[in-house]
Amino acid sequence: MDHHSTTFSTSSFSSPSDTLMAAILSHPPRSFSSLISSLSTDHRFIRSRLAFLLLSPPYFSLALARLHSLSLSQKSILLARLLLHYLNLLLLSPCPSHRLRLLDFDAAVLLMAMCDSYSPETSPSPINWHSTIITHLLTSLLSPSGLGSTSWPVVSHYIDTAAKCRRFLHVVSGGITKSDDEMAASSAAVVSLPSVEIGGESAECVVCKEEMELGRDVCELPCKHRFHWSCALKWLGRKNTCPCCRFELPTEDVYGEMGRLWRKLMRMGGG
Repeated sequence: MDHHSTTFSTSSFSSPSDTLMAAILSHPPRSFSSLISSLSTDHRFIRSRLAFLLLSPPYFSLALARLHSLSLSQKSILLARLLLHYLNLLLLSPCPSHRLRLLDFDAAVLLMAMCDSYSPETSPSPINWHSTIITHLLTSLLSPSGLGSTSWPVVSHYIDTAAKCRRFLHVVSGGITKSDDEMAASSAAVVSLPSVEIGGESAECVVCKEEMELGRDVCELPCKHRFHWSCALKWLGRKNTCPCCRFELPTEDVYGEMGRLWRKLMRMGGG
């Protein structure tokens, strides 16, 4: 797939999928190639896990039992963590704080397949999820996009799935955006912040309004704004945003992290 063969004008985009496509095409050529490779590898893995569940009745029953044991809110969090996985892949970023253990990953993949295959008009009641998912999977595999020899169907699948994040977040939050809430920065993000020495002219820490003395080590955020370490730790223990510019650091709140990555992709795509 040629990264330079298609030119998009972001001003003409009207849908989240279009903006997401623009975002991934904004990656440099080398990063874009890595992205396609990562998406293809992940797609094969997810398909193999779903096929394994469908071909292994005991494991299918185990994953289904895991879903039945969860409350609606727990199912939402499980699905959110899988959607977060998709967003992280599109951004070529790791997801250390929200990884799923294999049983939960299988349950999340099964839940996503159930959502994709369910149709209120055609699905019988009660639903035989095993046959319903197989029918849907075979239909998608035999479709023109499923039979395609290029990487575009895989890219489109990840874009279409990621595009569901905005609607999903709106539903689970009741229309309240997580960016309006206070969420602590993740421990991993805080630990990775560098300590830099104040040089040149002294500056004021906007948190405590006191001077940061020359030669003193202070905390520097990715946006390059600096603060006393004690002030930064106290602030980031409550909020994941820079006190100066509201740059967002990763958070361990799964819905908050989905919102952060969604906004990042929208900015990349000019949305």
